[in-house]
Amino acid sequence: MKKLSKTVLFFVLLIAVSLTVVPAGFCAKQEKPGKVLATVGKVEITEADLYAKITMLPPQFRARYETPEGKKKLLEQSVKFSLLSQEARNLGIDKKADVANKIKEIVDNIIIQELTKQEIQDKVTASDKEIEVYYKENKKEFIKPEKVKANLILFEVKEKDTPDVKKEQKGKAEEVLKKLKKGGDFEALAKEISNDRRTKKRGGSTGLFSKGKRANSYGEEFENKAFSLKKGEISDVFEGKKGFYIIKVAEKKAEEEQALKQVKSKIDRKLKQTKQKEAYEKYIEALRKKYPVKIN
Repeated sequence: MKKLSKTVLFFVLLIAVSLTVVPAGFCAKQEKPGKVLATVGKVEITEADLYAKITMLPPQFRARYETPEGKKKLLEQSVKFSLLSQEARNLGIDKKADVANKIKEIVDNIIIQELTKQEIQDKVTASDKEIEVYYKENKKEFIKPEKVKANLILFEVKEKDTPDVKKEQKGKAEEVLKKLKKGGDFEALAKEISNDRRTKKRGGSTGLFSKGKRANSYGEEFENKAFSLKKGEISDVFEGKKGFYIIKVAEKKAEEEQALKQVKSKIDRKLKQTKQKEAYEKYIEALRKKYPVKIN
């Protein structure tokens, strides 16, 4: 029932709002903007109503309703909700105090969003000069750290294991290292014998990571080894978190300073967000003066 309720609420909100909103320029896009697609009681559902509903859908859902079949489905849903809506009003459900309060909340949310967009978001901009200044003053934010991708083979040692078990695991690791030095396939061996469930199926691949991103999983010594080796190099057997390791560096990416053009849109969004927050607070203060607030 929960799933059904969410679906019903979604379309109720969509239809209720779209009945009052027809996007600018609609008439130019439709051959018959005033064409009535269905009549439910005394309520007409027009092409404009259907188009308004489609434009209000999230982009990922919009495409499915822009086809003839999709529009037909949406029209059927609109008819059903018009039937339900009219009957609800006929029974006076919209006049019930708790329902009226919910309707007010929904309407308030919609008009507040439009108000803040109109009076704050649409008026806030970040100039090229401001973006450039921010970039120069905060260059550390735009440096991509050095990254490395390694393949690992883990010979697990648990806390409860005895010294003999630990010695045995280390011996196994040293035997495998000999095979690797003779030209053994690292990834194949990792798939066959590694005790690390996260990477075993991928031939031991950790994926690209920067310093600090794998220490929690494998220990600091693991990271130190990975960043000290050159591409293609294989480590000796070493002890890290969870046991003994052998690693091979598959890829290395040097630290990179991103150019202004690469991060311009990111800075623009950040500056606008900061400015919008400040503008919002000022706007609220101005409204407090316009509409005095008294809290009892």
